[in-house]
Amino acid sequence: MRFRLPRPYTVLITRTGEPPTSITFRPLPLIIGSLLLGAVPVVWIANLIYQNSELARRNENLTETAGEVLLELESLDQEIEDLQERAGLSEDNTASPQSQSGQSPQGGLALQISAEDLFSLAKTRMPKIDAHINRSIRPALEETLAAEAARAAAYPSASPLKGALDVSSEFGLRANPFGGRSYEVHSGIDFRGPIGMPVHATAEGVVVTAEYSGGYGNYIVIDHGYGHDTLYAHLSTRKVEVGERVKKGTLIGALGNTGRSSGPHLHYEIHRNGQAVNPRNYLQLEDPR
Repeated sequence: MRFRLPRPYTVLITRTGEPPTSITFRPLPLIIGSLLLGAVPVVWIANLIYQNSELARRNENLTETAGEVLLELESLDQEIEDLQERAGLSEDNTASPQSQSGQSPQGGLALQISAEDLFSLAKTRMPKIDAHINRSIRPALEETLAAEAARAAAYPSASPLKGALDVSSEFGLRANPFGGRSYEVHSGIDFRGPIGMPVHATAEGVVVTAEYSGGYGNYIVIDHGYGHDTLYAHLSTRKVEVGERVKKGTLIGALGNTGRSSGPHLHYEIHRNGQAVNPRNYLQLEDPR
């Protein structure tokens, strides 16, 4: 079946005594025009519905973003509390903003809050958190970190000799190295090496002894604070004097064979609160046993 376009129509209008007037129109343009006029409200309504749905989606996204910002602020509050604890601050005197919000019983109906209100809340909380960090937490934390750095620098964990350590005598009970059947308590570790080998401070501290004795020969004692001091004995030479402050790795002398020594070596001791302890625990050497 073939489709045919509507034929044009002619309308005659006559009046008595006057020639007729004819009006010719084509149905197709009228039909198309009517359809277009009818489609305008539909398109307008569809566009309005789309705009409203798009606005609702954007508002939902903004609300979700604002909620995420507030969650990040809550996480920041927790991190502030952790920093307070590390800095040794009292929670009663320096509690962070909103830090007590989750510690009391709460309830009630959950009411919807707009994105604008959520962002406004976040905007008011940020300056308070920033001021709290700069006013109380940052100075205390910097002081704590400085103290931790000082303690770490004073911890005798470095090696007194460069390179691999050749242990010739362990800490603790040992046979008399000069013969006989007697035993003695060895209060340090002996490291074998050539005479003149550089000896370094194992931590930051102050030299409190630099002298010669019949047992230790040339020896040096460094007070590192925090209950630690170290002793370096049988040196061939001393490079530091009493009262001199040294850093970890400072050259303090040279390996030798002075005092009660059966051969060139460094006798190294670590004291904790005045008690000799095994240097292996600080140098992280493998236990030979």
